[in-house]
Amino acid sequence: MRTRLIASRRMFYLCATTVAALLSICSCAHLDSMDPLGSMSQVPESPAAVYAPFSRPEDQVETRDEVPPDITARILTLADCVRIGLELNPATKSTWEAVRSAAARVGEEESTYLPEVDFSAIAVREKQVTFQSLQSTQPPNTGNLFTTAFALNYLLFDGGQRASRVGGVQADLQSVGFQHNAGLQNVALKVEQSYYTLLATQWSLQVAEETVRNNESHVRLAQARFDAGLVPRSDVLKAATAKADADLALVGARDSVRIAEGTLVSAMGLKVSTPVKIAEVPESMHPHEAEDMERLLDEAAKNRPELLAAASKVKAKQAGIQEAKSQYWPKIGANAGYGWIDNAFFPNHDQWAVGVTLNVPLFTGFKRQYQVKRAKTDTEQARADYMSQLRGVELEVWTAYSRLIEADEAIQAAKTFVASADESARLADGEYKAGTGNIIALIDAQTALTTARNRLVQARFAWYIARAQFEKAIGRSFIARAETGGSDPGSKDIGGLRSEIRNQEE
Repeated sequence: MRTRLIASRRMFYLCATTVAALLSICSCAHLDSMDPLGSMSQVPESPAAVYAPFSRPEDQVETRDEVPPDITARILTLADCVRIGLELNPATKSTWEAVRSAAARVGEEESTYLPEVDFSAIAVREKQVTFQSLQSTQPPNTGNLFTTAFALNYLLFDGGQRASRVGGVQADLQSVGFQHNAGLQNVALKVEQSYYTLLATQWSLQVAEETVRNNESHVRLAQARFDAGLVPRSDVLKAATAKADADLALVGARDSVRIAEGTLVSAMGLKVSTPVKIAEVPESMHPHEAEDMERLLDEAAKNRPELLAAASKVKAKQAGIQEAKSQYWPKIGANAGYGWIDNAFFPNHDQWAVGVTLNVPLFTGFKRQYQVKRAKTDTEQARADYMSQLRGVELEVWTAYSRLIEADEAIQAAKTFVASADESARLADGEYKAGTGNIIALIDAQTALTTARNRLVQARFAWYIARAQFEKAIGRSFIARAETGGSDPGSKDIGGLRSEIRNQEE
């Protein structure tokens, strides 16, 4: 009887195994056509079909249009626009959250210096089945086991691995923080450029309006002289043609102002349709005094947050070398536990344990050697990246300074151009009124005057943009001057590292 029972069980196991194997083979054969979870239903039916998700991404993202209550009720200065941009532009929010994340990472690593305490509770109902129990007529033993315990673990010594990790994440925090500073400068520069662009389009609009008024005066003058029989009809037509061209330029100038307004409010982090009014800037630009280029390069190397972030990355990689070397040291930990165990739901039997663990890595398949080598090469790569970025900043300073000097000279040339064109237009108008000039000379003089005024507008715009880019290139961005009044905080912390990098290059 027992032999027949064992044979029946073996036959059952054999049949079950065969069925499972057949099901596995069938499922593999039809795996491509199966979609048990329905995820493939989101795929378009053909390459030409449009993807349509179950829910649109924008429905899952909270958006807020934060508009200061008085922004449309007052005239905004450049400082106001920059301040609003730094508060509301999503780019500054993103980099700020990155700093918060990096700071939390520092706390995460520093927490490894504290002990860990765990509580566990286990309830088990078990039945032991062995080959002997299958052959026995007695049922297998069944019982309950309840355990509750507290456990304490503390790492006493790890060869400096924790200290290296903390130093590394602190350097990463510095790097992310300086990247945030760079983001602030970029947003401030973008707002500055948009602000000056709007001013330039408004200046151009004023020139276009003045040109239209002058051309209207020329049309009236030509019509009056034609009515008096002093000039032919062609003078009236030429004056009207010039006036129509001035009207077309006015339409374009108005559209440029509208686009520039949207660009500015977008740079400030506001909805593009938000109306704003901005303040004028002085028309008198003072020529930039010549400065020592070496001093400018040193100032840029000291203040540019991008370089400070790159130097912090070098510090982080150096900490990685120490962390990799700590793998050669043994690890010593202390642990203690106390709890209760019993077959009853409320266990009564106490149990405790206290111990010290020692882990000495003898052979790791050369893993540690390669970890140290990788950490050293990563550090050298970070140094090279820093030097590459430093050279790029130096070129940026050189170029920005040259363009500022060029803008200074262009302002003076444009002023001379306007003065000459204005005098020429005045003389041509007087000659035409006196009958000694012709309409073509008058139109040409007016065109030259409009061109000269637009050149002056572009020269003023280029000067303000060049000054903003120059100050940003050497770390003297508008936000640094307006808010902090100096260089970025924390630059002295890595001054020694910068000197070390330069010394190694030499």
